[in-house]
Amino acid sequence: RTAVLVAFLAALIFSGLGMGGEAVAEVIAGSKLIADCRDGDNPNARDSTYKWGTCFGYINGVADALVPAELYCLPKGASAGQVLDVAKLYIQDHPDKQYLPAPQLIVNALKEKFPCN
Repeated sequence: RTAVLVAFLAALIFSGLGMGGEAVAEVIAGSKLIADCRDGDNPNARDSTYKWGTCFGYINGVADALVPAELYCLPKGASAGQVLDVAKLYIQDHPDKQYLPAPQLIVNALKEKFPCN
């Protein structure tokens, strides 16, 4: 149920992004997201600025959209950079799960690091 909610909200968030004014919704796999994040961190990679923006925006977009669902509880003052680092580290440390939808992995990372107690 959580995975469906995550996928739906991620698709909703990104439905306005696309090329040529056409709305495109895409839920990507964790492997694609972490590849974009790695390329974004490498200034010598092709399109590194674009890929860093994709990584940052995707992770923080999913995280921000799902705060009201109370699947995790970000501490007061948590920065977008912290959310980015937590999600990237989780995806990197779980290569066996990288085939899963990226929003699901982002939520898993945030639930593990910032549980609601």
